[in-house]
Amino acid sequence: PAKYERNDTMDYLFSYCTDKGPCRDVNQDSLCFKSAEYKGNTFLLAAVCDGMGGLSDGENASAYVIKKLSQWFENNLASLLHRKKGILDIRKNLDEYIHMVNDKINKYSAKNNKMLGTTMTAIIVLTDINKILTAHVGDSRAYKISDNEITLITNDHSVVGEEVRNGFLTEELANSDERQNQLTKCIGADFDDISYDYTINDMESCVYMLCSDGFRKKISSSEFSESLKPSEITDKIKAENTLRRLTELNIQRDETDNITSLLLRII
Repeated sequence: PAKYERNDTMDYLFSYCTDKGPCRDVNQDSLCFKSAEYKGNTFLLAAVCDGMGGLSDGENASAYVIKKLSQWFENNLASLLHRKKGILDIRKNLDEYIHMVNDKINKYSAKNNKMLGTTMTAIIVLTDINKILTAHVGDSRAYKISDNEITLITNDHSVVGEEVRNGFLTEELANSDERQNQLTKCIGADFDDISYDYTINDMESCVYMLCSDGFRKKISSSEFSESLKPSEITDKIKAENTLRRLTELNIQRDETDNITSLLLRII
């Protein structure tokens, strides 16, 4: 369900919707939202992971990464803030931590003769310095939505994603391309010594929306921006109903994948 919090430093609204879709027996998507207070400031973590459907136990990989991200937020970030570390130190610590998680998944896969993998898209809100740290790998996505525009703040690590960036495919053609599920990077899946994407941006009064690829392949960015702009997401009921309506629209348009979205409106 949606959640609304108030404190001295910021107001925010959070909601999510996840559905296994009409064709999958298991929902391999996982998500989390966490908040904490430290010295009068609010800190938030929002994350979506999409377990790779072509690999065994994709739901376990996504759930494990979400669990470890939650632990990093509760333990590592708290320690870094206590030691007055800056955002570059926070980014470095998170990167080392995710590489450790990647190694653990690969070792588990080798030991159990399985191949596990997952995407990961996460944002960390640091209100003490008014910054948003984004961490990303795979083809789940994060968007920033204002009343006037929608901005994709992650790059798809996929074969078709690279072709879109290089001008060989349009976004519309990519969404129907038979190679759309071929990732070039993820956590696990025997990937080793790869780089993950990090961005640091100013915190803004807007909507941040994280989603698995099943939520956005059948819906255009203009439909996103119209439905999820801040002036439309005015309370928790509207947030919840809008995400559910967009999920059902995906199903009506024959989306076969798991469908997950997570919305954070900073007010």
